[in-house]
Amino acid sequence: MQLKDIKTTILGTTGAGKTSYLLGMYAVMQTGVQGFTLSAKDMDMGLDLIERWEQLIALKGEDRWPSPNAAMIEHYAFDFSYGFRPIQGLELIDYRGLALSDRTNNQDVQELTGYLAESKCLFLCVSGEHLTDKITPNTVREIKSDRMNQFIQQYISNEQKPTKENPFPVAIIITKYDLCHHRDKQEVIEDIKKLFQALFTPDSGWLVMICPVSLGKELCNDPDNGNIIPVNTHLPIVFAVYSQLRTYGINQKNERDTISKNLDKVNNQNLMKWLKGKEVKDNSLKIREIDQEISTIEENMQLLANELQQVSLFLSGSEVTVGV
Repeated sequence: MQLKDIKTTILGTTGAGKTSYLLGMYAVMQTGVQGFTLSAKDMDMGLDLIERWEQLIALKGEDRWPSPNAAMIEHYAFDFSYGFRPIQGLELIDYRGLALSDRTNNQDVQELTGYLAESKCLFLCVSGEHLTDKITPNTVREIKSDRMNQFIQQYISNEQKPTKENPFPVAIIITKYDLCHHRDKQEVIEDIKKLFQALFTPDSGWLVMICPVSLGKELCNDPDNGNIIPVNTHLPIVFAVYSQLRTYGINQKNERDTISKNLDKVNNQNLMKWLKGKEVKDNSLKIREIDQEISTIEENMQLLANELQQVSLFLSGSEVTVGV
């Protein structure tokens, strides 16, 4: 079972650590988590990501960090697999953080907004350097949360129309969390909720994960020479796939219920025996196939849910427990 590729957009201003996060995430997922791995569909692209990651961990000094993305938009296509069996394709983009400040007639903004309208998941990157203390009005300008909120309003909520029954997944990734880990975690979460209030309103239909990530605890004191050991970088990808499996599982259950109702209707109809027998057989076979898919989906969801126990998850503003 391999599901249709899901498009995921990463929003964050220049310096938010989008590219570094992407490199750390890919490096961790190459080894795998609970049997799940991530591989680039283009092997040359995957090699490029690994080479950039190895350069990052090998170098010392400020040259170790990726320079701001000069290209307009870079596309990355991955297969998310279990036991090396692909179950979900993902497309991610990395783009110039300055696109959050550009006018809508700029080419990069137009490409970004087009991609947003087709996205099925959203990553918002907020650097921990701006959360070292309680947020102020200046924090909004620094991380451009107002602009990110505008993009969500204009290009996602209008197109996707999230509901509590069919929520839209958003991962708020606190990059460089080592810089603000001295604060109480709940205080940081409350600040994040203030920066993106609309995502936490009742009955809004947003499924939101707040996820702290870091490339290493030592980096808060020595970013140019500290050891790089990624923390939690895999969780946003796990969340994106979990959310897609959740949606697919709900759709499969709805389809099974519809077929079951049709089966009951056929059994109650006064049809020729051979015709009724064929319909009953076909519907029963389809139900068994769907039940098998649902069983596989739920097994994978449970493994992913185990990883997501350590993050805060909200549905329509209420904190929820990850489950199947």
